[in-house]
Amino acid sequence: MPGSGDGLDVVEGATVLVQGRHILDVVRGSAGVDARRVELGEGILFPGFVNLHNHSINGPIFRGIVDDVGPEATADDLVYSMLMPLGDHAGTVLAEDEIRAVYRLALMEVLRSGTTTVLEMPRAVHRSFFAVAKELGLRVFGAPYIFSRPTRGVDAAGNPVYVEIDENRSLSDALEIADEYDEGPEGLIRVGFGPHATDTCSPDLLRRIGHEARDRDTIVSIHVAQSRIEVNSVRERYGRTPVEFLHDTGLLGPNVVAAHCVHAEAGDLDLLRESGTTVAHCPLTFARSGVTVSFDRFHRHGVRTGIGTDAYNFDYFAEMRAAGFISKLTSGDSDTGNASTLLRAATDVGASALARPGLGRIEAGCIADLVAVDLSGAHLQPVRDPLKNLVWNATPADVSLVMIDGKVVVEGGAILGCDESGAIRSATAAVHKLWESAEREGILAARGCGLRA
Repeated sequence: MPGSGDGLDVVEGATVLVQGRHILDVVRGSAGVDARRVELGEGILFPGFVNLHNHSINGPIFRGIVDDVGPEATADDLVYSMLMPLGDHAGTVLAEDEIRAVYRLALMEVLRSGTTTVLEMPRAVHRSFFAVAKELGLRVFGAPYIFSRPTRGVDAAGNPVYVEIDENRSLSDALEIADEYDEGPEGLIRVGFGPHATDTCSPDLLRRIGHEARDRDTIVSIHVAQSRIEVNSVRERYGRTPVEFLHDTGLLGPNVVAAHCVHAEAGDLDLLRESGTTVAHCPLTFARSGVTVSFDRFHRHGVRTGIGTDAYNFDYFAEMRAAGFISKLTSGDSDTGNASTLLRAATDVGASALARPGLGRIEAGCIADLVAVDLSGAHLQPVRDPLKNLVWNATPADVSLVMIDGKVVVEGGAILGCDESGAIRSATAAVHKLWESAEREGILAARGCGLRA
């Protein structure tokens, strides 16, 4: 349970009483009440992970494509020449039931990793994301993509090709999704705004999104300084860094989650901190391409920093550990990125970024989003410090129970009400269909790193 500062309070032998959607009380010892009991034994109960940046459709369709791609394929190359075109292609090639199958596979992985809340940036054509999330009982903050000038691959020199579209239509599509799926402040599904990035959205569009988000009291999620290409494009157009550009348009603040900020400058960090903007830190995405991004750089600067899994793999334990290890390596300080700091970033800090009171904590009156991890495995025994065992050694396979909004959705390691084997088969068939089509279209090479030939 979150305590003061970066520390967490650990209570041994406690009982958490849940009534309806909320935690009724936390008591010492065994509670003498007439209710269903779940005994954890050698286990630890903690608030569910809040994943602050995710692209569910991308994990399955990028699997095995983004790894070990060689020095000729930088992180920027991957984003502009293959990842975005392949994601767009999925919306044109796959039928609705196939898109839904891929989302189901991805969200199964999300749930199994102990994530109870996810901030997702789906493409507007992928409305089925919300239906699948509702089906599985996941808490979702959706931020559908909005564009002024999306990219359509790269030119012969490797520069992204920007294509002007009707930004009014792009915004209205997102508003339609919000009107259809948003369940209000108390609901499991909230819909905000997802302007794609600072190089793909105009200043006017960003200002309008800021006004809409304030009027609807909802969140904005946007990619910021994630690539040198983005940074250079924004500086060339506006003479500003991406963070300065957002500041000028009024799109920084407590309701904004800025994904990545890999190339943020020192002055940018000041703007992020002073505005109360949250950085969604996703270290593994960039580590795959040999790029080091340190959680500690943001955290030490006083920037509110949560953790997301982004687009390739949804193992939240692995992402949290990567944030810690990279912080230690870059700082040379073994206590940097410690277990309590990371776990708080993964729970309470993430919940604060989404302005959802009662999330991310285990206290009377809080929302009953809870995860239990079995600590009895050989890799987790013996237990001297349960928080350190949880952060540095646990895996999704150790998650024994997931409760969201007071309802158990994962029990005994199985997702309730879900034909997992069938879901895997359906999604696999859909992704193979997409890959074959992408190869024919020249988006994906038949072998190798998967970059455009």
